[in-house]
Amino acid sequence: MTQCRIEKAKQLLKIPDLSITYISQQVGFHDHSHFSKTFCKIVGVTPKKYRDRLEQD
Repeated sequence: MTQCRIEKAKQLLKIPDLSITYISQQVGFHDHSHFSKTFCKIVGVTPKKYRDRLEQD
């Protein structure tokens, strides 16, 4: 379940106009900090770093 939420977040992070806080709420996290920690644990980088890497490609 959490993996699916993180996969959805990865898709939403491709949309630069969406804030990370908004994305965390859309995938079911009520706390931005908890979202960032969970995302980092699964993906290996924070949502911000993930988005920054998308923009470099």
